[in-house]
Amino acid sequence: MASGRLSRVKGKVLDIPTVPTIGTATAGPVSASVTFTAATKGGPVSTYTALSNPGSVTGSGTSSPVTVSGLTAGTAYTFTVRGNNATGSSEYSSASNSVTPTVSTSYESISTVTVGSATSSITFSSIPATYKHLQVRAILRNTRTSDRAGSPVMRFNGDTGTNYSWHRSYGDGGSAGADSGATQSLMYAIGMATDLNTAGLFGAAIWDILDYANTNKYKSVKVLAGMDNNRTSDTGSVGVTSGSWRNTNAITSITILPNVNDWAVGSTFALYGIKGA
Repeated sequence: MASGRLSRVKGKVLDIPTVPTIGTATAGPVSASVTFTAATKGGPVSTYTALSNPGSVTGSGTSSPVTVSGLTAGTAYTFTVRGNNATGSSEYSSASNSVTPTVSTSYESISTVTVGSATSSITFSSIPATYKHLQVRAILRNTRTSDRAGSPVMRFNGDTGTNYSWHRSYGDGGSAGADSGATQSLMYAIGMATDLNTAGLFGAAIWDILDYANTNKYKSVKVLAGMDNNRTSDTGSVGVTSGSWRNTNAITSITILPNVNDWAVGSTFALYGIKGA
């Protein structure tokens, strides 16, 4: 058995840990909590490792329970646990009960910015890679007093190259249109660019940025935006956009800019992290 071996570590002889006794696994949102009982014999344990089957996804901790994250919702898993120290690791325990992680739709606030004076851009930086998706919600107020006040636009990681692609459709109740861009230097959110001849009007936009920390594929973006002109001749507009940032890097910063002029006082931008599948 692994627990019977001895090794010299920094002048000391340490036993490899003996096998923990498995307890109960409890499913969570794309995760599971695994309980166990530590062995009373063998070498001292510095950490415990829980291993999923299938997938071989691991979690670690210094005591029971150990959480295993990054599981797939709807898939049934069992778990085994082993103890580790500087000499080595025990064998894995017997398997736990089977559990099926659920889908998480929970949102956590990362940062919120409310404009106190006219500004040309908003940047969220040092975005943690601990979520599955990101969402930006914005209440936008224009400063321009002539036509084409500007739809909000977005860039990732400061990338100003022509690495963005998008398709969009829009309408104002009386007409509709659509266009696209294959090699653009920014990601659009159509819906605020029509007939803004009055400063201080508000609009709104929501960006869903999918699988933003994945380093194996391009980043997909979905946008819903709109505005109310509060005028009898043109009561507002709305638009939807889908697109991608053609880069496999994890997104660590997001910059939002108006297409023309500045964001006015009262504009608010909120970044959320979305847990789950």
